[in-house]
Amino acid sequence: MYNFSPTDIVVYSTILLLFVFNLVTLIMLIKLKKHYNSLVENADKQTLISALEGIQKTLALHEKSIMVIKKDLNKAVDSARLHVQRMTLKRFNPFSDTGGDQSFILALLDGNKDGVVITSLHSRENTRFYVKSVKGGSGVDHPLSSEEQKIVK
Repeated sequence: MYNFSPTDIVVYSTILLLFVFNLVTLIMLIKLKKHYNSLVENADKQTLISALEGIQKTLALHEKSIMVIKKDLNKAVDSARLHVQRMTLKRFNPFSDTGGDQSFILALLDGNKDGVVITSLHSRENTRFYVKSVKGGSGVDHPLSSEEQKIVK
């Protein structure tokens, strides 16, 4: 019967583990080589180089296209701020002697809170319209009423 010392057991265990590790690595290497060979099966060295160069050129073209698209998108976003983006309509009854919500406030504002506020006050005798310019959410030439300020906000 063999008499193994603790050192022998550690050495043999280490050798066994290294053997298993090398075997697993070898299997992975064989699979990797098989995969590589399937990729380059019908290609010679020049074909591979030209294919890689083509890929690099295509990537460069895509990067240029992306830069152009980003610039165009930024221009569109800047331009969109100047278009009407906020339309708010509030109907109300300012006078107790009339029925229904015939009066209204209409705010037409762009992305910078610039635009106009149109107010219509309807009474039994007449209807009056008021138009006020708005810049940055505030009245330009005429101050906004509290109701108009609520609509603008």
